[in-house]
Amino acid sequence: MNGNSMHWVNRLAVLGLVVGLVAGLAAAGSAQSVGGQAYSTYVNTPLGSSGQSPLAVLPAVSGTDGAEADAEGSALNVAGALSSDFLNSITSGQIGAAEAGAQSTSSAASVNILNGLITADEVVANVTSSADQTGAFSNADGSTFTNLTVAGQSLSGDQVVAPNTNISLPGVGYAVLNEQIPSGDGVTSSGLSVNMIHVYLQSLVGGIVNPLTGQILGGTLQTTGEIIVGSATSSVGP
Repeated sequence: MNGNSMHWVNRLAVLGLVVGLVAGLAAAGSAQSVGGQAYSTYVNTPLGSSGQSPLAVLPAVSGTDGAEADAEGSALNVAGALSSDFLNSITSGQIGAAEAGAQSTSSAASVNILNGLITADEVVANVTSSADQTGAFSNADGSTFTNLTVAGQSLSGDQVVAPNTNISLPGVGYAVLNEQIPSGDGVTSSGLSVNMIHVYLQSLVGGIVNPLTGQILGGTLQTTGEIIVGSATSSVGP
């Protein structure tokens, strides 16, 4: 399946989930606010190279009509840092009498980070937040990688990677896969931010690296840049 086809399949799946969420709204108190945003790629390197794909931000929501925003880009290329195609993001939300909900999704295809250090055929970030009489909840169901490879380690097919999987990238920094940052109290509010690939670029300040063992002697590693592919955030609250 090519990147363009994957884009339309993902968009239809997202819209189906949103319709299902909206259809469940009915009659008795719920959250009073919903929020969301999504973007496919972001780059900021120590050498000053930077770029971000179009950002979709959920506009103010009122009444039962809800709101939606989407953003698309054909590609983002930052030399030596990131190349990717078919960049698509969508976020939507609605406040009903019995339930409130928000959903955000971003996708990117043909992902190549740091000259092949990390590659993937497709990366999809998907988060949903909802609140009803039983409490407030968020999840990242539907977030996936397709043919992900990190530092020579291949993950074939569609993979569900455990949240906050940390992989060391010697000489570069480290990567967090399926990075999940929750918020809210789980009673009246809930939120979740997901970064499917988050590379933290690091540099040694002071000290030296033992050329035989790679061990750092003295000094500290400091984060000097970052690369993100597949970012989505949703929230509900009072």
